[in-house]
Amino acid sequence: MRQRYWVFLLLLYTSFLFASPTKKVELKALGLSIETPNTWEEVTDEEFRESKNQIHFESKTFTKLLHESKVLPLFSIRKGDPEVDEYLTIINIKALTTDLEFNNIPYDLMTYLSRISSALKKFDYLIEPKAVRINGNLAGFALFSHTIMDEAQNETKVVSAIWVFPRKGYFYMIGSGMIEENFEPVFEEVKQIVNTFKITNTK
Repeated sequence: MRQRYWVFLLLLYTSFLFASPTKKVELKALGLSIETPNTWEEVTDEEFRESKNQIHFESKTFTKLLHESKVLPLFSIRKGDPEVDEYLTIINIKALTTDLEFNNIPYDLMTYLSRISSALKKFDYLIEPKAVRINGNLAGFALFSHTIMDEAQNETKVVSAIWVFPRKGYFYMIGSGMIEENFEPVFEEVKQIVNTFKITNTK
């Protein structure tokens, strides 16, 4: 059986998109929606658990916490053929509690990322945290590179993108990871998917 690795963002990230048919996914109870291309497939809870256990980081403690965590995304999609692709790009949407107030989004996002960057090998910002607005909702965004390892300690350089949408006492996070080599086209597609994210429930 071919072993596969999904490129995960740390959790405990044009016309090209719309040239293909899309579908609207609604998490009605949470007032959330996002449009996804039909070329991307939803990830089941079982697949998510199996895949995160194949990812290893420089910090053995953090790797252990990641593998033991029972927290799953609100929604997760992946792109790629599991039968032939060793690495599959994935987009996760989560809701996370935080002690950060995000009054200063770039500063607080940098603080949040600094807490996990120590577990990442060769962490480097490609785009430092900044504030953006998506469908009327203020969010923070950052793009950074780091390496992940497989069970044999073989390293792969990846680029991770993260968007955070602050709410009162928590935030929604969208995270995605992609192989660093020629990552730009994949990143552009990921951005277009994230740009369809809407929050209609303002409570």
